Amino acid sequence: MPHCILEYSGNALDEPDWAETLAALHRMLAATGLFVLDDIKSRVVRHDDFLVGDGRSDRAFVALEIQILSGRPDEVKGEICDAALQVLVRAFPRTVERLTTSLTVQIRDIHRPSYRREIRTRG
Repeated sequence: MPHCILEYSGNALDEPDWAETLAALHRMLAATGLFVLDDIKSRVVRHDDFLVGDGRSDRAFVALEIQILSGRPDEVKGEICDAALQVLVRAFPRTVERLTTSLTVQIRDIHRPSYRREIRTRG
């Protein structure tokens, strides 16, 4: 925990270094002191079939959802969103500069009583 799901439109002009971008998100989340680095999981999904607004080709999106266990203060969630948004801006500089780009970060609470996790290690 947390889970980071980064989705972006296929018309984005950048090809981010995903290893570095996701590592930057992990470092930022770990720096809050609320999460253990080894527990953070991230993935990226490119959408080639999408529509933003009226469908003009100069409209793009980058959307990050961060799922965390419920109970964290709203102020902390806001700080995480602000920091994550800056990671996205750095990852997509040409897209942000040349296209009308909707960049969003959303924190989603995971209901603690209904969440289970099991870690299995080799050997």
